[in-house]
Amino acid sequence: MLLSEINTTSHHRNGFLLKRLLITMLAGTMAAAAVPAPADNRLPTIGDPANSVMTPTAEAQLGSDLMREVRQKMRLVSDPELVAYVEDLGRRLTSHADTPEFHYHFFLVNSNQINAFAMPGGYVGVNTGLILAAENESELAGVLSHEIAHVAQRHMARQMAQAQQVNARTIALVLAGLLLGSQNPQAGSAAVMSSVAGAQQQQLAYSRQHEREADRIGMQILASSGFDPHGMGDFFKELMRASRYQDHPPPFLSTHPMTQERVADAEERADQLHSSGDFSTGLFALMRAKLRVLQAGSPEEAIKHFRNGHSLDQMSEADRFGYALALRKAGDYKQARRILSSLMKSQGENPPYLLAQAELEHAAGRYDEAVKAFDNALSLYPDSYPLRFSYAETLLDAGKPKAAVEQADKLLHAEAQRPALYRLKANAADKAGDVAEAKLAMAHYYRLEGDINSAMSQLRQVSQTADASDIQRSRAKALEREWKKEFNDKS
Repeated sequence: MLLSEINTTSHHRNGFLLKRLLITMLAGTMAAAAVPAPADNRLPTIGDPANSVMTPTAEAQLGSDLMREVRQKMRLVSDPELVAYVEDLGRRLTSHADTPEFHYHFFLVNSNQINAFAMPGGYVGVNTGLILAAENESELAGVLSHEIAHVAQRHMARQMAQAQQVNARTIALVLAGLLLGSQNPQAGSAAVMSSVAGAQQQQLAYSRQHEREADRIGMQILASSGFDPHGMGDFFKELMRASRYQDHPPPFLSTHPMTQERVADAEERADQLHSSGDFSTGLFALMRAKLRVLQAGSPEEAIKHFRNGHSLDQMSEADRFGYALALRKAGDYKQARRILSSLMKSQGENPPYLLAQAELEHAAGRYDEAVKAFDNALSLYPDSYPLRFSYAETLLDAGKPKAAVEQADKLLHAEAQRPALYRLKANAADKAGDVAEAKLAMAHYYRLEGDINSAMSQLRQVSQTADASDIQRSRAKALEREWKKEFNDKS
């Protein structure tokens, strides 16, 4: 069972009901619940009450299960460059979080709403709208640090421990209501109040206390990572100012209640922290520009945004980059090529420019030139996931599916939890004529997407594929047994 570590039969029932309700409510955006934690920044000891409700191992398993539901019910960004950027930024921050109990996973939600959220076990989601709303990388890193602190302090497990005196249905409905509230605050509030009017104030009080704790610990993570610790408070302040005259505040403010006192505390705390405050990946503005192109209603809309009446000489580096991407999307390859070449001459052969250049040649149907561009880029950045993924796509469209499969396999050795990568391998294997391998890859894709029935169907079809090898049939049978056991253990 998912919560097999829980000590009593009652706890087993509570955990199972909670899991089912959480999964049901996860169609909307999620936010971490909260309760008191130790005065220092360390995770609770083995004797902490949170461990009697859910161990870190069980919490990680719950997070993994919930992530499958997220992939089914939410629109996630699959662009490898944007995903890698958020993951790399998250990894820098978590390296200063001192939480070896968790393996963190960061993902990007395709939503204009300004929000971010944490789930049990180290899963942290960021809406694209939040990246577009942030003014600089320290602000984005500040929000991520806040969510990492929710995970590091195990707020959901602690909330459950504090609520042990409430019956199982009350615990589940309170937490499910809080999660639903991150998507629809009115519906979430109604769900909580209708089921536990007496316990609501207690739960919300825990939430406020945890928000303050996440601010404090998150800011320490932010400063230790080399970012400007004022980034967190600056973003909070901007959100409050921007939402002052709105009927419905951004979801982030709904799930992370904000007050002037809290913002003032964040500013005061930032003043006291020692940080060089000058670290930057140098990618934030470029990735935000790329997001604007991807989310624009049309290439013409994106072009208008970046030009904004300015000449190329008057545009910032990021705006010129976004402009080149928009021109490429509009089919103006000549002008886009010229701008990218100019950027590389003045700014150097940065990975985003090299990737954009190679993808431009791909889009223009100049596959030989695209392959050359990728070979050059990978000679400089051989471990770049976005470059290798896009290279495999280019090889596939260039009529070299076997080479594309080889590239996908290389990536899968280190990136085995990416659904998009399995989908790419399946397409390449199918075009290469290896139907059984394509079905095995699709089985992995469906499993990661949370569709266990389709995954099992793909595995069974391997045995029925005429040209499947003995090794492929054995792999399919072994995976079928493994996944069936895993599914039965959790049901």
